[in-house]
Amino acid sequence: MTDPKAIAVESFRLIETGEAQLAQRIIASDYVNQEADDDSGDVGRQLPGPAGFLATSRWLRDAFSGLRFELRETVAEKGVVIVAATMTGKHTGTFNGIEPTRKEISHEQVHIFTITGGRITHHRAVRDDLGLLLQLGWRPSGAR
Repeated sequence: MTDPKAIAVESFRLIETGEAQLAQRIIASDYVNQEADDDSGDVGRQLPGPAGFLATSRWLRDAFSGLRFELRETVAEKGVVIVAATMTGKHTGTFNGIEPTRKEISHEQVHIFTITGGRITHHRAVRDDLGLLLQLGWRPSGAR
């Protein structure tokens, strides 16, 4: 598979399933997940290559059962693929210190992938993380 759009789309199926063989096929050995930089406590997610991608996949599936991504728009140009997506699932595991609420979530996201030689080498995202935390019942200290 060498179509950058198809590779990016497959990465969402990889997050949903955690399929190790798929990770080896579409994630480069030097893959970097820029989004894991903010979590110094989760060393697995910061690993390069398929291991880091699979750790992120496991982290999300452990927190949200029935995890799915609805891909709304995909654009590709010169090895960069941008995907607008909505992540859905049920909060059944601890997520960022928030104990399971059993609430259904809908999390808006835009993912930006760099694809070289038929594999994902870099990932970054713009997500509505505040919206997700509010869905889970989190409130800033002092808020009512």
